[in-house]
Parts: sequence; structure tokens; C-alpha cells
Amino acid sequence: MQQQNNAGEPSFWGQLLMVGLPGPRMDALARELVRELKVGGIILFARNIETPEQVWELCRELQKEALAATGRPLLISVDQEGGPVQRLKEPFTIIPPARDLGITATPEEVEDLSRRVGRELALVGINMNLAPVLDVPRSPSCPLWHRAYSSDPERAARYGLAAIRGYLAGGAIPVAKHFPGLGDTMADSHEVLPRALSGDAKREADIFPFLKAAAAGVPAVMTAHLLVPEWDDRPATLSSVALEDWLRRHLKFPGVIITDDLEMGAIASQLPVARAAREA
Repeated sequence: MQQQNNAGEPSFWGQLLMVGLPGPRMDALARELVRELKVGGIILFARNIETPEQVWELCRELQKEALAATGRPLLISVDQEGGPVQRLKEPFTIIPPARDLGITATPEEVEDLSRRVGRELALVGINMNLAPVLDVPRSPSCPLWHRAYSSDPERAARYGLAAIRGYLAGGAIPVAKHFPGLGDTMADSHEVLPRALSGDAKREADIFPFLKAAAAGVPAVMTAHLLVPEWDDRPATLSSVALEDWLRRHLKFPGVIITDDLEMGAIASQLPVARAAREA
């Protein structure tokens, strides 16, 4: 798997992959993924989490293996958005749904909360939070309704930027998601491929929070498994129109692009996971 880049220095295809682990401790498979495949990142799910001490020990062992294999630290990530999507439970801070925060809290309060969450993640060795959600859902029928701050693009942007500042200050890399926005959909991408329904080729309402986040220097953006008929006949995750023309050129985003989970129904129902990974 080892390749040579143009400068003649070694690089590894595995560095492009963020993978899950089977259990809560370092085992033979986890060691193989890090040492042999030299993956660049790990995502932790509920199956990997028992106690703060156990998470810290797992992250420590993973980083030890990675540094021995490549000399580079891993990105160790988790979905700690709040509401229905937070893998780390008590004694970690329990985060209200973003929709509730957008109604009852100020951006300053969201920034303070996100800073606290970022510190907690950093204390147990998690250096990336797959949050905040910057989607702009149009109605409660949108699957992202409770996970998003607001149906107003400007308000969603203000709260999203506050969360980004907080995570960074707390020591966790934030990931703005899900570009180019799932707010005009009615289907759940965990099950099927959603179709953008707004008909707006510029996607002004959906892109606005991502435009602001890119301008503010957010380090990473996650793609949406979304079909935008006005752009392409491929899901945004696999679309050069979405990611190169719009995210890179139009939004001028220079940072890391991370796909949403390629095992979700929106992608896995159409392509084998390995092929989807190559195409992404």
C-alpha cells in the first residue's frame, strides 16, 4: 500500500481512510488497521465507549500504534452533536438538541457549551468532533430538524460558527456538516439517497452557513449523501461538481473534506463500500 509522492517521500493510501473499530479495547483487528493499513483516522461509536478511563486508554493505545507505524498521530473522532446524536453519555456533558439551543440559548452560550464539550473530548484523547450540523431544515418533516440550529440560514450560521469557535477553543477539531445541505430533503440518508427538493441551482439558503464557516476557517467539512439534480446525477459525496466546483472553488474551502459514513443506505444501496471509497 505504500506509495511515493512527487517529492519522493512515502505516503499511504490508508491515510485517506477513517474507520471504525469492533470493540472498546485495542485488539488484533484494531492493531492491524493502524499498524498495517496505516489508516489516518478512527471514528468511535457507542460500541467503543464504556467509561472515560476506558476511552482514554483506547485512544492512548491507538496513538501509540499510529506513531510507531507512520510517525503521524491519528484523527480520533466521535459524533458528539447533542440531542439524539451523542455517543459519550454521563458523566460527559449531556448536550440539548441543536434545535432547542437555537431557540433557548444565545450564540455565546452555545460557544461556552461547545468549549466545555471540546475540553472533555480532548481529556480522553478524542481530537475531532463530527459537529456542528449546519443544515437548514425547511420543516419538521426533514430528518435533520432536531439536529439543526435553525430554519433561518443566518441564524443557523451564527450558532454554527459559535459552536466551531467553542470546539476549537476546547481542543477538538470541528467538522461542519452536511455539505451541500440536507435541509430541503424529506428522506433519511441512513436508509435511502435523498433528493434535493428546492429546485434552487445556487442552493443559497443551504450553502450560506457553509460559506460563512469556510470564511471563518473551519478546518473540516463533511459531505452529504444527497442528490442535487441541478448539479449532477451523482450523490454529492461522490460528485466533483459538488466538491470541487462548489466547495473548493465557489466557497474557497481549502481544508479537509470528510465523507459521511459510506455504509449508510444512501451509498451502500448503490455501490459496494470499497468502490464508493475509491470514487469518493
